[in-house]
Amino acid sequence: MTITEMQERKRELGYTNEMLAQKSGVPLSTVQKILGGKTKSPRMATVHALEKVLSKNSDVSYRYPEPQDFVLRDATSIYAGSFDVNKERLYTIRDIEAMPDDVRAELIDGKIYFMNAPVRIHQEIIVKMLVKIDNYITSHNGSCKVYPAPFGVYLNGETGRDLFEPDLVVICSPDCLHRKGCMGAPDWVMEVISPSTKSRDYAIKLFKYRTAGVKEYWIVNPDKRIVSVYRFGEGEQVEVYDFTEEIYFGIFPDLSVRLSDYV
Repeated sequence: MTITEMQERKRELGYTNEMLAQKSGVPLSTVQKILGGKTKSPRMATVHALEKVLSKNSDVSYRYPEPQDFVLRDATSIYAGSFDVNKERLYTIRDIEAMPDDVRAELIDGKIYFMNAPVRIHQEIIVKMLVKIDNYITSHNGSCKVYPAPFGVYLNGETGRDLFEPDLVVICSPDCLHRKGCMGAPDWVMEVISPSTKSRDYAIKLFKYRTAGVKEYWIVNPDKRIVSVYRFGEGEQVEVYDFTEEIYFGIFPDLSVRLSDYV
């Protein structure tokens, strides 16, 4: 086996360096140096010990990844969201939940999509909308809850292959509230798009939210200063508003917002 083949086989098996060291008897520091490319000419006996564990004939079973398995390729990856994942593999919700807490990612049809740090206007819109909705619910003694990202939305429960982190959600059914987030469809969802998320927000998320039972979906485009509003209970028609226009909430008929008041 070449070093590259060992690295690929290690990922297939879901092994950490610690597990590989334990199973092969090779010191952890040596495993790290060899698979990290620091040792260019490892001893043949060491290579054979690793090959024995990584061989396709070895008696191994699948293990869900631990947080340390998702290793950054380089320092710039912290912003780019480039992690060591297999693009051909279908991942599960458990894989996402095993990631470090400071890593933001969504799971859509078993594929992992890492999320970049949002820009300032993105956060300003979310904060203003959060306060607006929360004040409305509180002043009306409402039972609905509003949550900003990061907040997990399990559209099909914990057994599905979809786990979303919308920018802002409103949940009115207490049955959907769970320790982990929302189990099922929120009543209202807002996504503030960015260049890296635009195609998902306008296409696959639109489809997923509609079919799951979301009542209302807002897509905010800060660059074009427009808001696309989908009220799924009222047909397939989309209403597009400029930031200067007043937009009424379908789930709260007496609540409206004009985004130009904030950004």
